[in-house]
Amino acid sequence: MNRWLARLGYALRRHGPVGFIWLAGYNIVYPILRRNRGQNGQAQADSFDEIYGTDTAGTREIGSLDVVNSPAAQYAGRYDPSNADWVRSQLHQLQIDYARFTFIDFGSGKGRVLLVAAGFPFKEVVGIELSRELHEVALRNIARLPPGFAGAGAIRSICGDAGSFEPPKSNLVCFFYNPFGAQIMKAVAARLAAHHDRSGYRVIVIYVDPRHAEIFEKTGKFVALFNNPLALVLTTCPPPTP
Repeated sequence: MNRWLARLGYALRRHGPVGFIWLAGYNIVYPILRRNRGQNGQAQADSFDEIYGTDTAGTREIGSLDVVNSPAAQYAGRYDPSNADWVRSQLHQLQIDYARFTFIDFGSGKGRVLLVAAGFPFKEVVGIELSRELHEVALRNIARLPPGFAGAGAIRSICGDAGSFEPPKSNLVCFFYNPFGAQIMKAVAARLAAHHDRSGYRVIVIYVDPRHAEIFEKTGKFVALFNNPLALVLTTCPPPTP
């Protein structure tokens, strides 16, 4: 009962009275549509999890997680797994010396993007996730990687607040799948810009569903690396001349 009351209070604070009413209606209709889709045979098993024996599928709303009472939760987005093939293609397009870069997934959830990035020879692959519940699922998924699968030097998931996370002293590839709102994104973008300014490290940002792209632009430190219909891809260094 207490958890349900906390979830209702969180939803009301986050969405306001009108948004709360809309969300309540959505949560009534969506399960019906989802069940009907399954009855029509259109729902498909998740191929990534079938291949690797992991648990990365499924959507989890913030209000259903253990962080519902955390002050940072009102700025956090829900967990949705990324398309593994699409993420892999974005990393291939970077054409960098992966061994000189640390990969960071901000809002890493169950760790699917971490597992994809682990297939590249990054210096390190790091996930930062607010929810301990999702973080622990990610740890189990990382442990299930078959021997010899990972090309990265190390893979780890960290449970914590992205707004106060200090990135490793390295060049960075940072992945964001609309993980949080403007308030946290401002703190993260400022920290990444300072990371570049202090030590000259290169920072590449892959920002999927970039609802707060202007925050990176306003730092004055990032330029577009290449055009992408689904994501904003930025770098702290001017792109190489063709």
